[in-house]
Amino acid sequence: MIDEKSKEFQFADDILLKVSRTFALNINVLSGRLKQSVLLAYLCLRIADTVEDDPQMTASEKKRLLDAFSNIFANYDKHLVKEFTDALPVEWFESKDPNHILCRETATIVSLCTQLPQKHKGAISAVVVEMSFGMAKFAQKQEHDLKTGWFTIDSVAELDEYCYFVAGIVGKLLTQLFCEESRFLKDKDAKTLRSLEISFGLALQITNIIKDIQEDAKRKVCFIPNDLLKEHGLEYSWQLFEKDASLEVQSSVVKALIQKAWGHLDDAIQYVLTLPRLDRRIRLFCLWPLFMAAENLRIMKDGALVFESKDKLKISRNTVKKIVRSTSVLYFSNFWIQRKYSRLRNS
Repeated sequence: MIDEKSKEFQFADDILLKVSRTFALNINVLSGRLKQSVLLAYLCLRIADTVEDDPQMTASEKKRLLDAFSNIFANYDKHLVKEFTDALPVEWFESKDPNHILCRETATIVSLCTQLPQKHKGAISAVVVEMSFGMAKFAQKQEHDLKTGWFTIDSVAELDEYCYFVAGIVGKLLTQLFCEESRFLKDKDAKTLRSLEISFGLALQITNIIKDIQEDAKRKVCFIPNDLLKEHGLEYSWQLFEKDASLEVQSSVVKALIQKAWGHLDDAIQYVLTLPRLDRRIRLFCLWPLFMAAENLRIMKDGALVFESKDKLKISRNTVKKIVRSTSVLYFSNFWIQRKYSRLRNS
């Protein structure tokens, strides 16, 4: 087990809060080896995401870096770590951006990963390799599309593929780690979790896509599938954001995505209900982001507010506090979880 008082782990713990307050809240409710593994897995995936999300790099540069990063996890080779960090953009070494600092400290994160149990390391390796591949694929598509106009998603199937690579596979990782660390999880329940695990990540990712629709449009990026747009009489993504665009059409398109997110969230709640009631920390880790997503979908209603609101739609800090307080007391009650979720779903 990693010494959590070590300088290396303290860095990992501190940088987590700087790169994501939301995930820091969830991860810090865990403890022991599970917390360590989830924290380090998140930081590894954050490194990959920082490379994929960089606006200055070309797709080929991103692919080269993502390939170099995933190669590290074949056997956690420290020489390959150096090859990766040496290839990072020069300006990142002077940057104060926490994400760039994290990338510069890849060696620290990988070194901590080597101290995890073998099955935990294997789970992290698999998700890093698969996510890096998927991110490189869509980075190339984005670059190609933006040369001629907007980056778009062709179909609902392609949206599912994208969401799988950036979020769905995290559900696979979590299930494997939960099964390794829970003393109360039965084989039949583990099988149920595996049937629902992809929806756990997709529910959160699609909710975020809806929240970011307006911001993404400013970058000429649209994750609403073209086949869905055509169902509502639109030929091109940019038509959805024109000044004279029909609010009725806008809300209808977004409503379809909201319904899709709710469908995945239904599965994700069943995922939580399958987790042993005695695994308090694991249940809270899962409940917090899922109820936050449900609250976000609730305030979006039929989708019109996504376009009508001048500000990005998001729940208040007070709502987050209420979620944390109520679930901390009633996390064990499947009846309460189902009733609370149904009220949000139907409000």
